Order: sequence, then structure tokens, then C-alpha cells
Amino acid sequence: MKKIPVLFTNTISIYDTFPVFDTWDVTRNAFLSEHRVPAIYHPPCRLFSRLRKFSSAPLSEKKCAFWSLSRVRQFGGIIEHPRSSTLWKDGNFHLDGTVDAYGGFLRSVELSWFGFTAKKPTLLYFVGISPGQLPAFPLPGQSPIFIIGTSKRQSLPELPKKKRSETPLSMVNFFLETITIMQHESTKL
Repeated sequence: MKKIPVLFTNTISIYDTFPVFDTWDVTRNAFLSEHRVPAIYHPPCRLFSRLRKFSSAPLSEKKCAFWSLSRVRQFGGIIEHPRSSTLWKDGNFHLDGTVDAYGGFLRSVELSWFGFTAKKPTLLYFVGISPGQLPAFPLPGQSPIFIIGTSKRQSLPELPKKKRSETPLSMVNFFLETITIMQHESTKL
């Protein structure tokens, strides 16, 4: 089995602990990836977030998300981005979950379902699998113990910034199962 590409990961990533993944972080230019198979994309979200006006990231960083969108629509895979990301508006998505012209669809999840320690509303965009073929999402588990950002109405501590972009193990396993189904489906064609 060929390795599954995972693009725009953290420099130290949980994906690195799985021999089945081919990870592309900031030190390894994802734009040089020549894969032609379903992949997992975690493009940077700070220029698409509610606080984008305060980001010091170069505007060229937005290219990562649009490139990911182009690749997933061409070769299949999954894009993960916050629910409030402007990518979903910029990319002309069907926010109601219906299948688009590329065979893709969105699903809304809470990362805390996958064991993330804070409430983090997220959208996943899938291409290469039908909604009925998706593995079961985990049931909502423990209550979040952190918040992301500060709020005077919250009594929970703030999640440290370096922890905000970590992918929970349960989500990695969900993505692996989903990509495996996509690969199986693509061999039928």
C-alpha cells in the first residue's frame, strides 16, 4: 500500500507516528508533492479566521488552502478547517451538506468528539466517498476542559496556542479509515 499524503501538518505531528502516512510540514514544501491519490489536508487557517486582521502571516499563506481545495477536488481526500473559516464562503461550498459538482460534501463536527480538549467547531470536506460510506463519527464524549480564546463568560482556562492545531488520535484514525475507503473505491473505477 502506498503511503497516504498528509499535507500542511505541524512540524511535530501525530501523523509522524504512523508509518502509513507521508507527512508534509513547513520544512517540506507541500506544493512539491506530486501525489495523485486521496490525501488529508490541514491548510493553515489563521488568514481565514475571525481574528485574521491580527495575523502576521503573509497573504500568500492563503494559497495553501486554495491549492488544497484544487487538489482534493481533482484527486479526492479530506480538508479540515474551522467551521467559521472564510474558506467555506470563498470556495463556494454547499453549507447544507449536499454533494457538489465535484462529488464533495461538508460535514460539521466538534473536535472534542475526537478527544480534543476544547470545543472547536470544524467542517470537513470530503471528495471521493459518498456520504453513506463515511465511517461513523464518534459520539460526543467528555466535556471540553479548555476554551480557545478568552471570554469573560467562560470559567474554563484558555488552551495554549501551540495546542490549538493538534489533531487528536481518534481523528487520525477516522481519516485513515475514510481514506482507505476512498482508495478502495478508486480501484473500482
